[in-house]
Amino acid sequence: MSEHNELKKAVLLGLFDGVHIGHQAALKELNRCGAAKKLIYTFISNEVDTKGERKLLLTDREKRQMLLSNGADDVVFADFKSVRNMECRDFCRSVFKDELNADIILCGEDFRFGKGASGDSDVLKKECSKLGQRVIIVPTVMHGNTAVSTTRIRELILNGKIKEANSLLGYSYFISGEVVHGKAFGRQMGIRTINIAFDPSKLIPKFGVYSTDVMINGRRFKGITNVGTKPTVSKSNTISIETHILDFEGDLYNDTASIYFKDYYREERKFSSAEELKLTICQDIQRRKDEA
Repeated sequence: MSEHNELKKAVLLGLFDGVHIGHQAALKELNRCGAAKKLIYTFISNEVDTKGERKLLLTDREKRQMLLSNGADDVVFADFKSVRNMECRDFCRSVFKDELNADIILCGEDFRFGKGASGDSDVLKKECSKLGQRVIIVPTVMHGNTAVSTTRIRELILNGKIKEANSLLGYSYFISGEVVHGKAFGRQMGIRTINIAFDPSKLIPKFGVYSTDVMINGRRFKGITNVGTKPTVSKSNTISIETHILDFEGDLYNDTASIYFKDYYREERKFSSAEELKLTICQDIQRRKDEA
């Protein structure tokens, strides 16, 4: 690290939904560039144009926490509508020079910006060089023969391939929420569970039963989680995330629980009786106990 770089400000660009291993590679480059101030420039998630509805891997709050924990000093969540129609040249000058006063700009090689996403990383280099800014292009991270992408991870989660999704994320996919009262079906069967009120913007995994870890008040427990509508005991189409926590006793209402999805066990289905459902859940619990 040079003394010259210690006076500089670096800005890493991107959407960072998921902060997956490709994003983490870019964050490592941000940390290695030697700048005194390291910023992330991204957009408020629900204001970004997408083709159809797009559920999030991370809420903006979760995203911010993860980016900061990976070495960024601050995260700028910009208003996409305020810049979406800017020409590339105007965007670089207005945002990178006038607003952020950046010396070093970093982005992935598939980065797009400007009106109609007309600018790519080569255009970014050309325009920023005119402003005296250095640009670092971070190569795309590959997983086998496929580029690591949020789109690919989202597809895997929706298809129940949670272990493969986690390998691309670099951590276990999770959903957090306040513990709320449910219908007490689990308690009636002698298997206590918790329900969480989750953010509706989060991507819900494929319906079914999962091996999970549950983080509550800084403590981690093994869990078994059902995602779906519980057709054996309910006629409602309301989606719930219900978890049995192994070796735990206590009242968790109003606490925040984070459910980390580890493995997909089986599909959700309607059993012929509550007894058959209970037997199957007990088998799921034993399987989870036998895991590390």
